[in-house]
Amino acid sequence: MVADTRDPLLAQARVLVASYRHAARAVRREASETHVHGYRIAARRMQALLALWRPALCHSKLERRLQRAIGRLSALRDAQVYAARFGASSTIVLPKVTVPLFSGLLARWLDALEQTPDTSGLARHYRRHLARRLDGALSRLDEHPAGDASHRQQLRRWHHLRLEIKQARYGAELLLELGAGEAQWVSAFSHWQERLGQLQDWRQWRRALKGNKRQRRVRCKLKRKIVARLRRLDCQQAELVGLKVAMLDSPL
Repeated sequence: MVADTRDPLLAQARVLVASYRHAARAVRREASETHVHGYRIAARRMQALLALWRPALCHSKLERRLQRAIGRLSALRDAQVYAARFGASSTIVLPKVTVPLFSGLLARWLDALEQTPDTSGLARHYRRHLARRLDGALSRLDEHPAGDASHRQQLRRWHHLRLEIKQARYGAELLLELGAGEAQWVSAFSHWQERLGQLQDWRQWRRALKGNKRQRRVRCKLKRKIVARLRRLDCQQAELVGLKVAMLDSPL
């Protein structure tokens, strides 16, 4: 019975490790927008995989180094999107980016997975972990400080929720592949990731345009879009509460 559970988990791990290595080599060759985007996706999936296996085999060093690698590319990715949006040349010379292959660490980690005796509860534990993380991020949205700082605090909390949803989306994909999740969860998380990603883009673009008098009208338009989106999101929080409950109550 243990072998039946282990096989799909191990097969999934091998595929995701190979995908990460491929994406890392691609971005090391050329830090193009496509390759940077592909690497960040592959790295996020690796993060989800490490979290899935964490109760049986925790590798905190690999998790920390992977998070740093993702962080190093975040500013570059944001700059690429900003340049494309505001008409800057997409052929600008990009800085050389070095991301780790983790060849030795990942090889040893995969070897250790092979020796893990019992993985029967990993998927169920991970599903509940994602739901609890989502619940924690949602609870912080209800903390509305008074005064001028409330708008900035609200944006920061939605940004924090965006990060949780992004990771939950990749986690839900892993669970679906293992037969321990629902396609509706992936779809819902993807939809929310897109909406909150737009909000974050508008926020960053408005900040980047500060002081540019020629773009004052654009900044005002972005502010109106941000305020309108925040109002809609406040009205739609119940969707995420329902998603959290569905994940906690799922018999899978």
